[in-house]
Amino acid sequence: MEKITINGKEFELRKIDFNAVCELEDLGMSIIDIKDKTFKSIRALVAFVEKCDLEKAGKEVEAHLTNKGKINDFTPLFEMVSKSDFFRNLSQQ
Repeated sequence: MEKITINGKEFELRKIDFNAVCELEDLGMSIIDIKDKTFKSIRALVAFVEKCDLEKAGKEVEAHLTNKGKINDFTPLFEMVSKSDFFRNLSQQ
């Protein structure tokens, strides 16, 4: 399983299936406008992989960037979605 490091802590990237998409929507992210709302998507994806609320996820993202992290460090989160079988099958319809 692939991992991502945020603020020096390692998290496993989670499987994206129908239930995961519903969970991400509950966190305020739509896979349809994932690229139009980049920061909102990053916060939701961090909350998803860290299994925390949006407030904590936002603080984690801010701390990561404040500590010389780069916005590109979050790319694996977007790849987690785009490379999932569920997303690929959905986008072919």
